[in-house]
Amino acid sequence: MKSEVIVTDQDLPADVLKAIEKGRKIEAIKLLREATGIGLANAKVLVDRAANRHAAKNPAPVIVDESGSGTPLLKMLFLATLIFALYHFFLAS
Repeated sequence: MKSEVIVTDQDLPADVLKAIEKGRKIEAIKLLREATGIGLANAKVLVDRAANRHAAKNPAPVIVDESGSGTPLLKMLFLATLIFALYHFFLAS
């Protein structure tokens, strides 16, 4: 008979916490299951709780790049619009 291990989100192994801090929840769940033998659902709940607790330390990833690198995209969009307008002005009439 298997002995049951009681694990809480407060006492996760160090490698699991490192994976959570890096935003790798699936890896953290896998490591936790290997270390403790708990089921998938329980491991997911523990990792999610630990991730929520560590969320204050780690800001959400930046989705929009605010460094101004979107300027070339705007230039290309403007150029495409200008070419389209000129095409319709000169060739479509």
